[in-house]
Amino acid sequence: MLCLLVFLCGIVFHKFIFDYSVYIFKDIGSDTLNAFYPSFVQIAEILWSGSIPGWSFEQGMGQNIFPFSLNDPTVYLLYFLGSKNLSFGIIWMEIFKILGSGLLFFLFLKKIGVGAIAGYIGGLLYAFSGFMVVGGSWYGFSTLGFYVALMLYSFELLYVENKWWLFPISITLIASLNVVSLYTCSLLLSAYIFFRVIGDEKINLKKLSSLFSSVLLLGTLGVLISSVLLLPNLLQMLGSPRVLGSSSQFIELASIPIFEIGNAHYLITLIMRTFSSDLLGNGSNYIGWGNYLEAPMSYCGLICLLLAPQIFHFLNKRQKLVYGIFIGTYIFFEIFPWFRRCFWLFQGDYFRDLSLHVSAIIILFSALTIDKIIKGGKINLLLLTVSFLALIIVLYFPYNVDLLDKYNNVIEWPSINVNIQNRIAVFLALLSVTLYFSRFEKYKKTAVVCLITLTIAELALFSYESINKRDAMNIANLNNKNGYNDYSVEAIAYIKELDKNFFRVEKNYGSSPAILASLNDSMVQHYFGSSSYVSFNQPNYINFLKQCDILDPKIETEGRSRWITGVKNSPVLHILTGVKYFLFKGNWSSHPILTNIYNKIGQFGNVSVLESDFALPLGVAYDTFIVQSDFNKLDTPNKHIALLKAVMIPDSQASELSELKRISGSNLPSISTYISEGLMIDTNRLKSNSFHISFFSNNSIEGEIHTNTTQLLFFSFPFDNGWKAIINGEASTVHMVDGGLTAILVKPGNNVISLRYTPPFVKYGLFLTMLGVFIFGVLAYLSAGKLTGKYSLQV
Repeated sequence: MLCLLVFLCGIVFHKFIFDYSVYIFKDIGSDTLNAFYPSFVQIAEILWSGSIPGWSFEQGMGQNIFPFSLNDPTVYLLYFLGSKNLSFGIIWMEIFKILGSGLLFFLFLKKIGVGAIAGYIGGLLYAFSGFMVVGGSWYGFSTLGFYVALMLYSFELLYVENKWWLFPISITLIASLNVVSLYTCSLLLSAYIFFRVIGDEKINLKKLSSLFSSVLLLGTLGVLISSVLLLPNLLQMLGSPRVLGSSSQFIELASIPIFEIGNAHYLITLIMRTFSSDLLGNGSNYIGWGNYLEAPMSYCGLICLLLAPQIFHFLNKRQKLVYGIFIGTYIFFEIFPWFRRCFWLFQGDYFRDLSLHVSAIIILFSALTIDKIIKGGKINLLLLTVSFLALIIVLYFPYNVDLLDKYNNVIEWPSINVNIQNRIAVFLALLSVTLYFSRFEKYKKTAVVCLITLTIAELALFSYESINKRDAMNIANLNNKNGYNDYSVEAIAYIKELDKNFFRVEKNYGSSPAILASLNDSMVQHYFGSSSYVSFNQPNYINFLKQCDILDPKIETEGRSRWITGVKNSPVLHILTGVKYFLFKGNWSSHPILTNIYNKIGQFGNVSVLESDFALPLGVAYDTFIVQSDFNKLDTPNKHIALLKAVMIPDSQASELSELKRISGSNLPSISTYISEGLMIDTNRLKSNSFHISFFSNNSIEGEIHTNTTQLLFFSFPFDNGWKAIINGEASTVHMVDGGLTAILVKPGNNVISLRYTPPFVKYGLFLTMLGVFIFGVLAYLSAGKLTGKYSLQV
């Protein structure tokens, strides 16, 4: 099995193994370059410095990055290689997952009684399914596929041999990955247990309930062990506007009629992607429903389309019902969008895990069928003929129908790749002929060899198409001067040599060469900015931008809570948030506001380095405030001006700050008048009463400030419960101001201040993890004692 998997990997990925291509994509999979790669680099840098990821000022205006930073052990290899070399290790990470998933699925099939030959085919089909190959080019999907194979195998160890130890480990890995995967895998496992038990035996509720109890207890143990990662991950997800906040799509996604079938575009895409991941186009050229990575990824080998229906020929009446319900439920969910969305709790309109579940079931049915044929069963010739003809008709049917997008606009019918279409027909014909000859005993061995050969040839050809026809990075892209290694690197090095204080940098361009603009340059080029692209951005930062009318997090269809450009297009907020330098491509002098704020201090290639004389330090003290209700009455320019004149607080806190002056924000000047007449006055006043930093790191800030009156010391980073403040040796309350930023109240006199950050729930999670490990150890000890006859332990 391992030799077959290695052989196929060598064919499919040879360009990335032996040539100069890097397994990072610039096409529709640009998340690999714009999101995953920057995150890998940032975390690798932190780990190599001897620290654990916590708060990072390189993401947005600051965020807790502990959640989802260490949740995937398959990535640890990359961190070991270091930030400079990890890009070359990504392909080996993916190959490891493909090898592991294929081996585990093979072992799973063997454990349920499938012979080696059928197991080989099943393992290959799973490892090189569309979900693993196409989804693997987005990294996270292949990790889930690997863990699901481990979960199924570990369950069979528990069910067949009463060996329990591997099952909680599989659940630990899934729960650590993310709570959504834990939820979807729990659905799959529950369905599989019913299928496995009731499909094999007569209904025995006592045995079934006992098995569920064991699985539940061991699964709970796995979740307990994962707590140190699961709890922070869950907390960040629940705090995101995408889940329970203003960006949630729940109402929108649940609003369609329950039994409304998908439109023609949707259904035809579902069918075509079962034949091949690339029948409707490859990468950014894909023109089916959704996009290349979030559309159905249900391709799992053409042999499955011929064999999966055959399993019902070999089953008794009760098994036919159980098997039909098992696969029928998932197909029903795919055909009717409301139920597919319900599968995702109405949090997303995509397939993802659902495609993996369907593929795994179809491959399972196909492997069982092959095994029955090898062991003497004869394929149903009529069903084979009908299946082949139906597949050919569906494949070549002229779908000349009017298609509508979700806005009811007529869209172009997706053109089918004729070359792939014809290859599919050839493989279906060859597979059908081979299966026909498998009916005859004297040809059976030859037919089995041909089935394996055709499967390998098909998977190699189709997987090669899915990966190698896409726009991937190469070594030159990593080293030339138009990617992350562009002239920004020299410009930032120059600035850091020039200025040792805290400052932020903005850019009017993205360094990534991908088709979509990058927002995470700061994580690779190591500077403090304000833009960020991540699944779950800091919610208080999003709220601050919302209060300033920079984004509307409700427009999640545009990814507004994920793709955050920050304050780049708001020059007055540059000043408030400490943006002291602006890297600019093009004619910056044609922007009047910029010329009034910035001066050019350097040029590196096509990048101009601009410096602001107005940018505020990280911490400045205010003796004035404006309440939320007054702030909301202002137009956008005056909101930005008001934040340089006063701290904005909730109305309910006004009575607590009676020692500070209150302003209404009325009669504020126009933006042009303010920049030319009032900006210098306000910024000089704030700078004269600023926080002097004596020590700075991502998780610890120390310094002092002297004030003559009680004031609010404002810090230009998002409010987070993990930040704790100590003033003159005593704990002090950290306040949320300006809709989502941070402040502490300081009394008159000299104030020595220490800010410390600890990721929330990590300590609690670590305690629960240690408890889980202890319980696991006790159970393992008792199990070992059982083997020597000292104890009796029934799982």
